[in-house]
Amino acid sequence: MEKILSKNDLKGIMPAIVTPTDAKGKFKQGETKNLLNHLIRAGVSGIVPMGGTGEFTNMPPKERVKFVEFVAKEVGGKLPVIPGILSPGFHESVEIGIDFKKAGADALMLLTPFYVKPTQEGIIKYFLSFMDKVKIPVVLYDIPYRTMTFTDPTTVRKIAEKNELLIGMKACNPDLAHFVRLMMQAGDLISILSGEEYLFIAHVLLGAKGGILATCNLFPNEWIKMYNFLQKRDTDSAKRILFSLVPMIDAAFSEINPGPLKAAMTLAGFNVGPVLSPLVAPQSSTVERLLASMKALKKASK
Repeated sequence: MEKILSKNDLKGIMPAIVTPTDAKGKFKQGETKNLLNHLIRAGVSGIVPMGGTGEFTNMPPKERVKFVEFVAKEVGGKLPVIPGILSPGFHESVEIGIDFKKAGADALMLLTPFYVKPTQEGIIKYFLSFMDKVKIPVVLYDIPYRTMTFTDPTTVRKIAEKNELLIGMKACNPDLAHFVRLMMQAGDLISILSGEEYLFIAHVLLGAKGGILATCNLFPNEWIKMYNFLQKRDTDSAKRILFSLVPMIDAAFSEINPGPLKAAMTLAGFNVGPVLSPLVAPQSSTVERLLASMKALKKASK
């Protein structure tokens, strides 16, 4: 019998992976293999394709499904594969969810509906109806500074209490007071994962089980070491790693993700290709910042 993913399976470092593509949005199989091998060798705990970092909104719909299917086959059950769905509409999200499930997804990371600015009751109904239709474990993705949709911690608890298929949450609200209330309301019901590099240490110390992070595409070893130090309550060692990463994180998020990240990965030898329209390549000054921070990290690690 096939194992169904549970909240206990969501822990550690899970990269929100970039999608290696050509200029037309067709993914590159060889470079995707290289990226996955790089991450699996490092010891990541899961793979999250097709989120914002994976350019879900910029990818041709059929190519999204092909990419998820390819990633699932390459990972081969060794790690959970949890693709993201960043659609504002319910019916479209359900269709994509069914396609991703057939493609081999172990769970789905479902973004809160946006543009329509739903009420809290609307968010509850959206997630419950989605899980009822698609019947697959779900990670709630909350990122209010991108969606302009605020998810109250009590909303998360109500969804989790009504359907055990809600197993986790990627928390990207930078308000630490909100995160405290989130842990109080839902930390016993689901696995809450940090989606914020700068706040990762604080989130884990407050009870997060790990993180779904963009920059660990490049530096998975550092993020895994940081996580392991935190499990030992060695916060000083964890802080040293985070502080060493901050110049690179600053550069990576100085323009809209994943533009700078893809540029940094190209500098590091990963031929991940360009960002897709409407995104544009980062400015030369950003690329220079990325290169300088990466050189500094390499020098410091020797």
